[in-house]
Amino acid sequence: MIDIAVLGTVQTVVRSGLRTTPVGLSYLERSLMATLACTPGRVVSVGRLVEVLWEDAPPTGARTRVQGLVSSLRKRLAAAGGQSGTLATDPGGGYLLRVAPGCVDAERFRSLIHQASAQTERGTPGCAASTWQSALALWRGPAFDGLRSYLLQAEALRLEEMRMTALEHCLSADLHAGRHEHAIPELSRLSALHPGRERLVGQLMIALNAVDRHAEALGAYRALQLYLREQYGTSPGPRLRRIHELMLRAPVGDGELLAALTTA
Repeated sequence: MIDIAVLGTVQTVVRSGLRTTPVGLSYLERSLMATLACTPGRVVSVGRLVEVLWEDAPPTGARTRVQGLVSSLRKRLAAAGGQSGTLATDPGGGYLLRVAPGCVDAERFRSLIHQASAQTERGTPGCAASTWQSALALWRGPAFDGLRSYLLQAEALRLEEMRMTALEHCLSADLHAGRHEHAIPELSRLSALHPGRERLVGQLMIALNAVDRHAEALGAYRALQLYLREQYGTSPGPRLRRIHELMLRAPVGDGELLAALTTA
């Protein structure tokens, strides 16, 4: 069986019983494998692979070079004990990755995200929090780390957005459970990295307010306000404004603030 990891540097491993064999790949081979791993079981055209590998400057004979890379990949996988047919040729042109469900970490990540969302909708937040955490544990670094293709980077951005949403859900579980002190360091770090992400800032404000750091909570709002005005010429949305208004009035409990963060 072959495992392909793209949530970090791209890695390919062949598993046989208790033995695992890493497959060493060149830069272009990793790029090709990563592209096929984005949509396992679906055909990727040669033209698409050429675009990923060389973008706007394909070499002479690029399509032939793709064939050579696929042949090289097959040999490397076979040498590591991989099954034949993993990299299949489509009769209509193009190639596809044939692996068992869950053999690509990004695929497992998406599946866990959908599972956690369903658990949240069913009203089982404890189960959902555990599933969000399982999804996040799959990440080893930026998706497709080290690969420069703008097409792969576009997919990396989509995966990163899903990762951030999962992080926000995990932190929300901490706040609902009263683990404010535990959540503050991570919320502070993430808010500094993503200063315009309103839900994160709102969560940080709620956590700080809960441990009597009211001035810092209001300061986080002012920092967001300034960032949005300078970067986009906009203001915080209605949820953040509502939280800010509640904090300015009088002591307010977590329940009301958390409700304001999740309702318009």
